[in-house]
Amino acid sequence: MPKISIITPTYNSENTLHGTVEALLRQTFSDFEYIIIDGVSKDKTLDKIKSYIPAFEEKGVTVRIVSEPDNGVYDAMNKGISFAQGELIGINNSDDWYEDNALEAMWQKFADSKVDKGNSMIYGIERVWKDDKIFNVQRRGASFISESVLPHSTFFVSKAVYEKHGAFDLSVKVLADYDFICRCVSQGVKLEEVDVVISNFRLGGISSSYFDFYEDYYKIQHKYGFISDKKYREYRTLLKLKKMINKVKKRW
Repeated sequence: MPKISIITPTYNSENTLHGTVEALLRQTFSDFEYIIIDGVSKDKTLDKIKSYIPAFEEKGVTVRIVSEPDNGVYDAMNKGISFAQGELIGINNSDDWYEDNALEAMWQKFADSKVDKGNSMIYGIERVWKDDKIFNVQRRGASFISESVLPHSTFFVSKAVYEKHGAFDLSVKVLADYDFICRCVSQGVKLEEVDVVISNFRLGGISSSYFDFYEDYYKIQHKYGFISDKKYREYRTLLKLKKMINKVKKRW
């Protein structure tokens, strides 16, 4: 069995997928499997993926491709998790990419005798890109669970955690990854930090919409007790007001 499983959800990703895949081929760690969950792309995504299979085989990496209709990116991620055979699972979207030593750094941390392998999630630093320029670098804050969304593209989760706590809640529209991490932490799962850049995230995906993002964000904050009922009502009212102002601006 591979030590690590990497999952990439795709849909019409032919223009960005090369960066994701080529970064995996550059990994200094090769004991992993690669699982692509495609939502029946209409472009040449599948052809592009298949063209890389010989390079993965030369590296000793097994590639599994599943192409079928799904109910969005989190449904695709859940499918990938169900197929994963590695002890540690990472999810890398088709417009993001890992640093060349990402898998090695994560496995070294996971293999540490101090890490509870059946009850841990490991994460590192995320470099955020916008218009091919570095937008910011997201790292841990003092109260980052309750005050910010975590750098999910850097998270590697023990398969045992998914088996015990389930995967992504499809009723959460945008931030099902944040909901999952908060749920696990609230149930005692340990967070382990690796203080290096692990992944590069490109703005423009599902969670980049301001209003959708904050609608889920406040809901999750309230759900796990990070904000009071009163604060939740205040934030929702403020968000509705901003939506109204935004609509008026667009009309003008």
